[in-house]
Amino acid sequence: MLTSFWYILAAFFFAAYAAIHFLIIRGLRRLSYPTNSELLSVSIIVAARNEQKYIGRCLHALVKQNYPKDLYEIIVVNDRSTDDTAEIVMSMRKKFPFIKLIDIERPSADLPPKKFALDEGIRNATHDLLLFTDADSYPPQQWLREVVKAFTPEVGVVAGYSPFEWRATDSFEHRWGDRFLRYEELKNTIGTAAGIGLRSAYMCTGRNFAYRRAVFNEVGGFGKIKQSLSGDDDLFIQLVQRETSWQIRYMTSVDSVVVTEPPVALEEFVNQRKRHFSAGKYYPRRMKVIFACAHGFNALALLTLIIFPLYGIVLCALKLLIDWYVLNQGTRLFGNKELVRKMVPLEVMFVLYNLIIGPVGYLGQFEWKGTRS
Repeated sequence: MLTSFWYILAAFFFAAYAAIHFLIIRGLRRLSYPTNSELLSVSIIVAARNEQKYIGRCLHALVKQNYPKDLYEIIVVNDRSTDDTAEIVMSMRKKFPFIKLIDIERPSADLPPKKFALDEGIRNATHDLLLFTDADSYPPQQWLREVVKAFTPEVGVVAGYSPFEWRATDSFEHRWGDRFLRYEELKNTIGTAAGIGLRSAYMCTGRNFAYRRAVFNEVGGFGKIKQSLSGDDDLFIQLVQRETSWQIRYMTSVDSVVVTEPPVALEEFVNQRKRHFSAGKYYPRRMKVIFACAHGFNALALLTLIIFPLYGIVLCALKLLIDWYVLNQGTRLFGNKELVRKMVPLEVMFVLYNLIIGPVGYLGQFEWKGTRS
């Protein structure tokens, strides 16, 4: 009786897993769009708190954009930094007057810190097209042009890929750590892009994100998603999808990819991921069911491998075959083909990571830049 029930349960979850990945492939194939040829005026907003280590490199990348300098400005929102972040920005401003610095001296009583910093940047922006990246991220020279190209008149939001930078290291742990970081980000990107392709946007990254001021105003800014310490990107894009008729685009050009610094230590990575997972509790029920089916199948496949080894081997082999096919399709758009060759150990790490860190982030507490959830 138990064996029959287990087989039926496993078959159900496998069917759900296969259906989800069929939809992912379908979404990826819908990412071809018309482009805009007009050069638009743009405000680039960077929220920064104690980013003296990275802000200089970020600003150098932004001032070197292959775009007319009179058509864009860079706004750095210094969120109560206690290091030399503001001084570095002001030093850069002497050479590039289109850089602006906004200082936040005390936190908001209403909005979480990151959302408040972004809100201040938007309020002080001159232009109606708003681009966002992080202080530890480095857009390529064509980034601004690629983002603007995506903004045809009906488009309100544009998202893009932001992988972690490779570190030059001979360390076995760091080498595999970097592979996992890039693998995890690529898997998330494939799902994110597919969701947008299916017109069911549910996630994106604030390191490579843009929207019109009209969109921000139409959804009431961050007011409806202020309950989450994170979510200025994924909860916001869900809000736009749900409450407006604006179209959303996902960029696939190599020139639109924004590289970001990897976490230095395991503790930093875990805390960062707990923060990202924490927004999941505010996702719509439909998305929670989809995630539960996908991660539930992964957990069930591992348990089946232990309890019913032969059936478990078949189930895991089918899972890996689906994963391999989707990953291949994704790397055709976003690169990182080398990760396909390491897929089996990386997928095992990915499954265990989601089963452990996911519930902790969803239910537990975390700290972000000195603020606890």
